Formats: sequence, structure tokens, C-alpha cells
Amino acid sequence: MLDEVPVALQMWELSGGELTRTWASEEARRRADLPCDRAQLAAACQAQAPAVLEWPGEADTWWRVQITPLGGTSVLAAFMDITAHRAHLRSLRASEHLNGEILSRLQEGVVVVDMDARVVVVNDAAAALFGVAVQDIADRPVSGIPVDLLDDHGHLLSDEQQPLTRALLGEEVSDQVVRFVRRDGSLLWVEIHANPLRDEHGEQYGAVASYDDVTARVEQDRRTRHEADHDALTGLANRRALERTLEAALGRAAARSRAVGVVMLDLDGFKAINDTRGHAAGDSALREVAARLRRCVRERDLVARLGGDEFVVVLTDLDRVDAVADSVERVREALTPSFDDMELRAAIGVALYPSDGGTADDLLAHADRAMYVDKGARNGSLR
Repeated sequence: MLDEVPVALQMWELSGGELTRTWASEEARRRADLPCDRAQLAAACQAQAPAVLEWPGEADTWWRVQITPLGGTSVLAAFMDITAHRAHLRSLRASEHLNGEILSRLQEGVVVVDMDARVVVVNDAAAALFGVAVQDIADRPVSGIPVDLLDDHGHLLSDEQQPLTRALLGEEVSDQVVRFVRRDGSLLWVEIHANPLRDEHGEQYGAVASYDDVTARVEQDRRTRHEADHDALTGLANRRALERTLEAALGRAAARSRAVGVVMLDLDGFKAINDTRGHAAGDSALREVAARLRRCVRERDLVARLGGDEFVVVLTDLDRVDAVADSVERVREALTPSFDDMELRAAIGVALYPSDGGTADDLLAHADRAMYVDKGARNGSLR
């Protein structure tokens, strides 16, 4: 049975060592450009087995010759013009080679999977990001890639949250930044884009994902954000972070009918430390106060430095008002032990939401006034 509709047909017979064309179709008789490899035809007549041959013709043409045995030493040769087909194959091979070259030179990692989530294309950059060799990934399930993906909170992404899984379900994923945990324990921040792949009829046949190492960018962004929100000397939150955090705490408290406490501290006599012992001693004292304040509050509370020798503690999500008094007592006790022959003393003012104000500005102003009242009423010192 012929695989395709032939352009021309010929019958050949081998008799007494002589190869003779015994019949030809009208088109075969008309066309003088049909190739003929007499040695292969003679071998086919002797073999009496189906065969498919490819012969070059004139003017860079190519022909597929399908041999059908007829019995004895005769065969039927059916000629199909495959010039365009071979040109397409050459173009396809060149395209595949070019695509391979492009993929291998890309700095971004690229992975293509089929609808069974099996890796069909992976480039060197992707393998390097995953920390494995290309052959360890290619033609294997994508679930076998030895990398854990974490979100920006450090939570492990489930299978359903994986970018390629989402793309296989038809979703387009853009600019998803995740943290890679490779099997050697090393960590990378990676930006992923993933998209479904569809043919000309709109049928999905797979998905593609690109991976870009953005570790340097993410770490720089984090450093920049940290510097914008923290005091360089003590590492505590600065005024900007304080106001933002306090406003958020007030919003949560209003929604949950909870209280918020603001405790403001001013170190007495701090100027004298700088004047008599130098700024290095003053800086050490400020860092020590910051460390002690951190230790005497809950993890969800905030300790901030307003500047100079003023500090603020925000006590969030309080279910009872007297919890503020307990915290103030802990603060006073934390400052009691001397540090490098310096006694740490502070005036303290307290404001409570909702009784003393409903906004961050109101509470900070109330605590500031209360602190100066305490400062005038006591003989605190830092010497």
C-alpha cells in the first residue's frame, strides 16, 4: 500500500542480470527529470521487500521512491516529490538549532513542560539555578526538580501554587518572586514568569517558565527598606516606622475592641555623658538601652528611637488596661542595672488608646506631655 499519492509510477524487472523498465504511467513517461538509481532498483528486485528510498533529482529536487514487491523479480516504484518537505525539514532543523543556541546563551533559565508536567526543554541557565545538571532534569517530571520554593514569608509553596502547575491549568503567572532552597542548602531569590503554550487552534499542549536570579536586587531592596525604617545606631524602628506601625495597631484595636499603649522615655542627663565621656560612650549607652527595651517587651510590640535620647514603646493588642502598667514596671526594672559605671534613668510618659486619643499623633503628644510631667516630678539621672 502506498503511503502517499505518487506523482509517477514505474514497474521494473530484473532478468538475467539486466534491469528493465517494463511499464510506466503517463506522468512517468512524460517526465524526464525523474531520477533512477539502477543499482538500488536491481537490489530491490532481488530482495522482494518493501522499501522507501530517497533520491536527488535535477535542479535540487528530491524524490521519495516507495518500492512495492510484485513477485518474482519485479517491483513497483512510486515517485513522490519531497523537495518542499526536505526544505521544511532543513528549516526546522536550522530553527531547532538556532533555538537551542538561543536557549543555551540566555542568562534566564527556561523550562518547558508538556501536559503531563514532564520537562521537554531545559537550558543550562535553568539547570544552574536549580543547582543540578541538565540531564538530571530533562525528560523527567517537573516535580523531581530538587528545589523547594518559598514565598516572601518563608512558607513552602504547595504543588497547586507552583508557577508551572498554575500555567498548566491555563493561568498566566507574572513577576512572582520566590525563594529557592536548593538541595545543597543554598538560597536564591528568583523571579518567575510562567505561561500556557497553545497551538494555532487554541489547544494547550504545555507550559513554559522563565527563571531570573534576582537575589542581589531583592537583598538591596530589603537593605534599602530596612535603612529607611530603622535607626542606624541602635537598629530600632525610626519615627517613620513608628507612626506607620502605630496607625496599623490602632486600626486593628478598633476592629477588635482592644487597647494600645504608648510608652515614651527620655534619658535624663544624657548630654552630660557625651560631654564628659565622649560620643562613643554615649552611643554605647543608647545601644544598651535599646537592647534592654527589646528584651522586656513582647515580640509583637514595637520599640523605636525618636532621635537623641528619646525612645517609644508601642504595646499592641492589649486585652486589659493594667497591662500597660506592668510593661512600664518591666521597663523601669530593665533600666535599673548600671552599665559601664553609668546609671540608666529615664522619665516615662504613657498614653492609652482609646482613652487618651484616637490617632497616632494624639497618643504620641499625650505620652510626650506625660513624660515631661514625670521628668519634672522626679530626679532621674544618667551619669
